[in-house]
Amino acid sequence: MAFKHALAALALATTAILPACAQDIQTVETPAALGFDPAALDALDARLDQLAAEGARPGYAAIIARGEQIAFVSEAGMIDLEAGTPFTVDSPVRIASMSKPVTAVAVMMLVERGLVSLDDPVSDYIPEFADIRVAVSPMADENGEIATRAPATVMTVEHLLTHTSGLGYIFENQTDLGRLYLETSLYAGEGNLEARMQQLSTLPLYADPGQRWIYSYSLDVAGRVVEVASGMPFEDFLETEIFTPLGMNSTGFFFDYVDFDEADMSPLYVHTESGDMVETEQANPSWASGGGGLVSTASDYIRFAMMLANGGTLGDVRILAPETFAEFSRPRLTAEQLGDGWTGRNFALGMDVVMPPAEGQQAAGVPGDLSWGGMFDTDFFVSPQTRTAAVIMTQIQPSRYRPEPRTLRVFRPMVYASFAFD
Repeated sequence: MAFKHALAALALATTAILPACAQDIQTVETPAALGFDPAALDALDARLDQLAAEGARPGYAAIIARGEQIAFVSEAGMIDLEAGTPFTVDSPVRIASMSKPVTAVAVMMLVERGLVSLDDPVSDYIPEFADIRVAVSPMADENGEIATRAPATVMTVEHLLTHTSGLGYIFENQTDLGRLYLETSLYAGEGNLEARMQQLSTLPLYADPGQRWIYSYSLDVAGRVVEVASGMPFEDFLETEIFTPLGMNSTGFFFDYVDFDEADMSPLYVHTESGDMVETEQANPSWASGGGGLVSTASDYIRFAMMLANGGTLGDVRILAPETFAEFSRPRLTAEQLGDGWTGRNFALGMDVVMPPAEGQQAAGVPGDLSWGGMFDTDFFVSPQTRTAAVIMTQIQPSRYRPEPRTLRVFRPMVYASFAFD
């Protein structure tokens, strides 16, 4: 049964969700007091119950906050179908690419401290990247080799945070270059973050740095930049500088950094041709993958999201100064860099950003809203203009049999529909 957005549920959720250091954070009697339409939240709650009951996903945990108060909590379905364990806001899940905004924030913390500049060459931190090459063509020549040339531009830290580095990833198998990235996947390699960056530096780029947006390993490379610039292992930097201050005790790369055991991790499910969900193997990366390696819970990640929605602070904890947050969250890319598929949106640092709608276009959200999701259908968005944060967790492997729509296509429109404030 899903949590309804009543006072008792809010009181329970607030105890688990909010950092003790933020003394002014409190719950309210009704979501309406925070400017949300209770009927619209009822509809979202019922929709998540329905999707879980239909087997679209094993279960969900969703939280919506405004300012420093929780407005809505919903829990639906199961985190473990065989054991019958309910999906709750404290269920630990793999958040995959929702790690990327965390990594981008870590970089900006170092920018604020003067230890990193967005204009710095990546090779200042990872010397092997000084020798990186660009593929002349994504297809191999008659000798079975991918011809390369020197890059026309220098790869910078900003290129990493905007996915314009030219690097590839693990989602393209139509070209010889894409297959090369798959064959040498960092997730199948060995060694720590430093060793994997050395491995990555041997692969050709798809394009010159700065030329175009290509989803990539860029945020993994940014994690190594944080490691070198801070003088701390990347996982330790996140733990001491972000997670502990925000009270995110269930978020980390490794199980000795979180307050649960590996046995407590949620199973990962995949849909079969018959529509059933079966458990599938998915080990968490054995290295600090800033692009996709974190585990977390809805009750933890909402704290990070609330910090962003409030412009870099949560209670008495400041992660980013206002001017740093403004730099973090502004649109950065041209239409030529973005290519197709970005109507109403642009890219900031580590996240996409909603743009004011063009004449005749439907708004993609509130201008300035930031969002990103994860491979296993987790999602979140923050609305700095309205100080709203919204997080939803589930745990499903992509497959040809996975029912549509994706979680974000359900969650975001229904959250926006609940807005009853200007």
